[in-house]
Amino acid sequence: MSFKRKGEQGYISFMKSFNLLVSVVLFVIAAILFIIGLSVYETKGNILTIIGALFIIPMARFLTVWFLFLPYRSVSKTEYDKVFSLMKQGNLLYSDVLLTSTERAYCASFIVVTSDKIFALSGKKSEKLQDYLADIIKRRALAYKVTCTDDAAKFQNFLKSADSYGEQKYDDEDEKKAAGKERERLCEVLESFMA
Repeated sequence: MSFKRKGEQGYISFMKSFNLLVSVVLFVIAAILFIIGLSVYETKGNILTIIGALFIIPMARFLTVWFLFLPYRSVSKTEYDKVFSLMKQGNLLYSDVLLTSTERAYCASFIVVTSDKIFALSGKKSEKLQDYLADIIKRRALAYKVTCTDDAAKFQNFLKSADSYGEQKYDDEDEKKAAGKERERLCEVLESFMA
């Protein structure tokens, strides 16, 4: 199991494996401390039992994250390579994206950021993801248009017709810096909503 960062291909699989493994290890430590405390002190009210019980709190956190990721799957390396081959210079590609809100989680196989657009490929509820992303962008006063679809062929057509951030022309250096700062801010915002 190699470490994966948010937005990398295989991130969802990594998070499921990692959080389940840590949950099991913490549970085993808690159980061992409880059993040792019970056998040494012959009562449940001892220091080892209390320490063991404290291991349950972080275990519950890791188990909650595991449950959050459980219904989703990572995109395959083949799918990722296909989309990556369509990327234009300077555009950003996020894969295995799980965006969270207070009400629910939204999964996108891919999110691509161009100079002024965001394209996303998601599952059945692509219009809800589009509304959620558009709301995030609007609240942050960012000038990006959001388009989400659940059709892989349509998504690939979006990428083929997309502009290239790397080939954008600017009137002066200040305009180029401003565009770079806005794009950087957009990435920070997107990554802050990723689980």
